[in-house]
Order: sequence, then C-alpha cells, then structure tokens
Amino acid sequence: MEVYVINALRELSDAEFENALSKVDSGQRERIMRYRFMEDRKRGLVGVLLSKYAISKAFGIPANEIIFEKNKYGKPHVVGGSGVHYNISHSGDYVVCAVGESPVGIDVQEIKDGSLDVVDRFFSKEEKEVLAMTGEEARRDLFCEIWSLKEAYIKCIGMGLSKPLDEFGVVKKDGEYRLIVNGEWSKDYHFHKYDIDEKYSLCVCSQEAGFPTETEYVKLEDLYLT
Repeated sequence: MEVYVINALRELSDAEFENALSKVDSGQRERIMRYRFMEDRKRGLVGVLLSKYAISKAFGIPANEIIFEKNKYGKPHVVGGSGVHYNISHSGDYVVCAVGESPVGIDVQEIKDGSLDVVDRFFSKEEKEVLAMTGEEARRDLFCEIWSLKEAYIKCIGMGLSKPLDEFGVVKKDGEYRLIVNGEWSKDYHFHKYDIDEKYSLCVCSQEAGFPTETEYVKLEDLYLT
C-alpha cells in the first residue's frame, strides 16, 4: 500500500490549469468543468491525475489505459482492474490517494470551527463517550479525526451512506484504532492516521495492516510522467 499527498491548490496554478486539463479525456474534462468554482475544478482535476499516477506506479498500468467507473454506491474502481484498489479524497488545499492490493478507503478533512451537532446523529455510543471525556480545546481535533476514520471505513467497504454511520465506531483501544460494530470489536479492518498538516486530519482504512510509515508527497510535474 502507498499513500500519496499533493497540495493541489498550490501546485496547480490558474495559468497551468488548461495544460493539466488536456492530460485527461473528454468525459473527465466535461465533469471537471461542471464545477462552478475554480478551486473545485482544480481539486477534481488533480484527483484524476493523482489516481492515475498512483495506480500506474503501483501496478505498472499505463496511465492512458486506466479507465474509471463507479459501483452502485458511487465508489470508483478501475475497469478490468481485478486486484487494483484505490481511493481518493480532497479537502481544502489537499488531494490524497491510497492504492493497494486490498480494498482501501482514505479521507482528508480540513479542521474548521463549527458546530458538533452531527455527533448526536452520526456517532456511535463509544465515539460519543470518547469525545465526552476529552477536554474542550482538544475536542474539535478529535471530532475531525473520528469523522475521517469513519469516512475512510465507509469508503473502504464501498457502500456509501447505505451503511448508517451510528451503527459503527472507530476509537482507540490498546493504543490502536479499532472498529466496533453494534458493540462488537472487529479485527477485519485496520486504520492509520497521518500528520500532513496541523490544520488537516488524514486517515486510511484497509483490510491489510501494512501501512506505509509516511505519505509520499508529489508535485504536479510528477503526475505528467505516467
């Protein structure tokens, strides 16, 4: 497994956007240009380029032969790519991608001020208890961490929001992030958190435990080499 990170809004300038857009096919260009704001277009474009870069590097598939489609829950996968698993996420400045030989989910969240009202609706009993025991200053960061872990798990299993978020929790047990479903601890999924920026939370979930120690930061020009 590998985890890639790019600061999309810093790497992709307005002047470079058209050139980068020419690197993807017409269908992808059309979807990207549907976004109203340039920042969303940049994140969407870099997401496509980073996905192809990561898959090509991990599995030796030429980037121009990689075709994406989505399952019925909206999780993207590679057409004809049995054994090729990847997932992307973006928030704020960053776009991230995880790739491996087992199902994988990744989520990055920009840590922002705001209400924690969603805790009551979407967090499990165990997650609520952990948050309640956390000091006010650290609660916001922990909330974003748990939310990223939950999103990574949902994306890993590929079922979207058809899986109620309050039916499972991801909390630390014996120093490790563990999945708990309806009160039962599970060993089927593994989690890892990466520190890429003090203002962001990045978490990965996979059925394999072999997480890289660090993420690999890539630059825009790297994405043109595949």
